[in-house]
Amino acid sequence: MIKCYKSILFFAILLICGCTTVPSLRVSQPWIRSLKSNQVIDPTKSIKVEVSGNTSPLLGNEELTASKLRYSLSQLLKRRGFTTDNGTYDYLVKLSYRTVRNDKMNYSSTVASTNLQVYGISTNTGAGATSGLGVSIARAIGFLSSRASTVSAQTLDQVLSYTHTISIELSNKEGFLLWKGESTWDTQELNLISGIIPALQLILSDLPSDRSVRPEIPEVKDDHVINYYRLECKDVWFTCPALPYRILFDDNNLNNKEILIPDGIKNQNALAAYVDLIQTAEYALPDGDEKDWKDPLDISLWKEVTLGSQYFLGPQKTPVDILIELKGKSDGYYINECKIATSKEFSEFNTKLIKWREILSDYYDVYKK
Repeated sequence: MIKCYKSILFFAILLICGCTTVPSLRVSQPWIRSLKSNQVIDPTKSIKVEVSGNTSPLLGNEELTASKLRYSLSQLLKRRGFTTDNGTYDYLVKLSYRTVRNDKMNYSSTVASTNLQVYGISTNTGAGATSGLGVSIARAIGFLSSRASTVSAQTLDQVLSYTHTISIELSNKEGFLLWKGESTWDTQELNLISGIIPALQLILSDLPSDRSVRPEIPEVKDDHVINYYRLECKDVWFTCPALPYRILFDDNNLNNKEILIPDGIKNQNALAAYVDLIQTAEYALPDGDEKDWKDPLDISLWKEVTLGSQYFLGPQKTPVDILIELKGKSDGYYINECKIATSKEFSEFNTKLIKWREILSDYYDVYKK
């Protein structure tokens, strides 16, 4: 009888773990802060990008590192509507970076949901926020979920750690500083370039953008889809600015010897667009009934979410609408389906997203005018 009870309990636990739930393992978020003047920034104007910095654990010229950072920042700014022009420009954007070794004591817990390294929400994420609301609500949700975790046991270890710090300043032609974004985070990865896209996007989410812009994304060759998936997606946990939990393309617990592309990945030539959207999305749409959206900080809303954006795909610059459906498990989000959506599907998504943005705007609009 006892063995039977244990078996039933075991299968019940497996069933619960397999169900869709709000992830409990929160992504460690960078500290960010943004400050702005009272002058309006026009995202349709031209910019010049300059980069400088140092990586103190390493030696030698930083020119190639700066060049890669300049390219990444320029591409993300172009998505917002800005055009790059090193000759005649309206705004000057300066990126400064620094990496230092900073070994630290790391707390770990037997409860996977616990993350004791809490980062402050020091950008426009609090009462009265007016921009970057998709990122703001994700950071607020992550902060709440981390505080709600229960610790059963703790251990203390010293780990190798590096501290990355970046600063982005936007000035007009007269040299007047219009906006500044800052970020710092600890990681065991020395290479700043690795994972820099989500970090930059977190900061830039506070800048205005032209929503009509479609980024250009390469199209994966038909006979190289499995190569791309193996190199860029397989067993890789991604982070998204619009979500407080990490994302995986497939369940790495299956331990298949043969690498297969999950059935949920449709239109596989658009794999690069799926990866890009995950790393750059500034809004995530909670699935479910809209009547439940009245409290955006209700953690139960975030069991299933959808990401969406529009791209020009491949050398022919074919306009495509991308949708990614994510389902939560205890250790993060898993991709249920990603595809090139029909016009009707994307229109329905966009209608809901507009409503969600309005709800967030109203939620943060706490002051009398």
